[in-house]
Order: sequence, then structure tokens, then C-alpha cells
Amino acid sequence: MSESKLGKIKEGTYPEGVFNLYNPLNSIDKFKEKFADETFKILLNPKDGQYAALITVNKGTVSIEGIENKDKKDLTEEKLGWNGMMKTTKALFEEIGDGKLSQSDIIKKVVARKIKMKNPKFLIKLTEMQSFLESD
Repeated sequence: MSESKLGKIKEGTYPEGVFNLYNPLNSIDKFKEKFADETFKILLNPKDGQYAALITVNKGTVSIEGIENKDKKDLTEEKLGWNGMMKTTKALFEEIGDGKLSQSDIIKKVVARKIKMKNPKFLIKLTEMQSFLESD
């Protein structure tokens, strides 16, 4: 494993995919300017995965941490200090990430309890972050 690149993330895990998706933002100046004054954490927890991904944006810099998904107590808002959380299956995370689900599709899945969310206004920031990747 390349420690310098991935830090606290095991290769081949869900957090590695999240790292590979969002880490390029650290080299996009427009992203750094837009998020220069913001600090927040978002937990993405695949309930069928061994690791959850904690995305931290701190004054224009993105970092990802992999957290074992064994004990619910290790993933609480109090312990990790996250501002927003999404929990669903890896397959649904992939569909959302690939843009296959519209906002109304996601809302329907939240209502049907296929997706669990806490503080969705922070989850919208993921969409903003992704837009910088698409425009680059």
C-alpha cells in the first residue's frame, strides 16, 4: 500500500474509491477559492462494506479517512464530528456517484428507507464538489 498517497485508507476498500474521486480537488484552484472559508465533514457509510469514508473539507483542502464499519458507536456524530451523513448500499452509492439517480429518485429512496441521511444540506456540498471535477 502506498502510505503517502492513501494515508489511513486500505487499498481495495470503499474509502479508496472516494479518495480517488475527491482527492483531485486539492489541485483545482477554483475549488480551493470556493471552499477557502469552509470546514465540514461528511460520512459516507456503505452498510454492506467493511469501511466507511469520512470526507473532511478544511479551508479548501479535501482529505478522506477510512473508518472500520464494525461498531455503530465508532461512526457517531459525537465521536467523528461529522456534519452530514449518508448510509446505503455500495451499489446505490455507485449509482448516485455515476449520476444515474436524479434528486427525486434519491428522495424516493430516502422515503422508502433505502437511503438514510442526516443533515442533507451538507450532502448537497458533495454535488458542488463534484461539479468542480466535471468542469476541470
